[in-house]
Amino acid sequence: MNKLFGLFLLAFAFLAPDVAQAANRFLTCATTCTITAIDTSIWGTTTGGTGASVPGASDDVILDGATCVGGTTCTATMGAGYNPTWISVTQSACTASTAGCILDLSANNNNVTVTGSNCYTNTGAGTRTINMGSGTWTCSNNSAIYSINASLTYTQGASTIAFTGTGGTSSRRLTGGAGKTFNIVTVASGTSPFIPTSATITTLTVSAGNRVVLAEAATTTITTITNVAGSSSAQTLYASGNPTNGVATVSSANNWTCDWCGFQGVTFSGGGTFTATNSFDFKGNTSITITPPSGGGGGGRIIGG
Repeated sequence: MNKLFGLFLLAFAFLAPDVAQAANRFLTCATTCTITAIDTSIWGTTTGGTGASVPGASDDVILDGATCVGGTTCTATMGAGYNPTWISVTQSACTASTAGCILDLSANNNNVTVTGSNCYTNTGAGTRTINMGSGTWTCSNNSAIYSINASLTYTQGASTIAFTGTGGTSSRRLTGGAGKTFNIVTVASGTSPFIPTSATITTLTVSAGNRVVLAEAATTTITTITNVAGSSSAQTLYASGNPTNGVATVSSANNWTCDWCGFQGVTFSGGGTFTATNSFDFKGNTSITITPPSGGGGGGRIIGG
């Protein structure tokens, strides 16, 4: 009997679904809805569906053309105390008439953690909005991309976008956002380079030991750049993506200092005073005072150099 029971359990294990397998979860929202940890009435396994389990850490969240039922304006509000972890978030095809498709985190200032490379995706045309509130949107993948486009109404609030991935070689990217402003953007020290958008960032904090690749022949406006204090073994490189195609411009009205940094093909503007100590000039830089380290840099090297 025990042997038969064991065989039954083994067979059941093969037949049972893999609950850890990644799955799509499509949001379906009639006019207004609240995203919580328990409400299954707004989630489907296919576009426009309902009754699926609430998306969790193994699921991709999709707001698409059927999210706003009937094509009229809908607002999906994140519920109080709900701070989910998902694989990816896509709002690209979520469009509707008048005010459009709205994802609202500002009512409860929720935190969202996304573990896949598509940290947030918004492409294409259509009327869409994301209200960020004052929570933190964490992109934990080593190659995370947070992407928005011109058609999106992006209300940054007092939010933080945090790139926390530290390994790998693929780029961590903040892309799009022409004419938009991101509030606080933080980047953990890591081996994968960080490529910021050439839009406006209110506060950029880049941990020492990074490689920041700036858009050539474009201007990234940064209201406040957090001072970097590195070391001979934890240096940060700021460089134009392709200096032969043009320098990258960083514009800021505030002063900035950097210790143990390197620069290539970057010009600074905007009225601030920019200085770098124990740092390296790899040519093509303007409007920044770069003082090299004494003794040849203590044997350190520039990351990516």
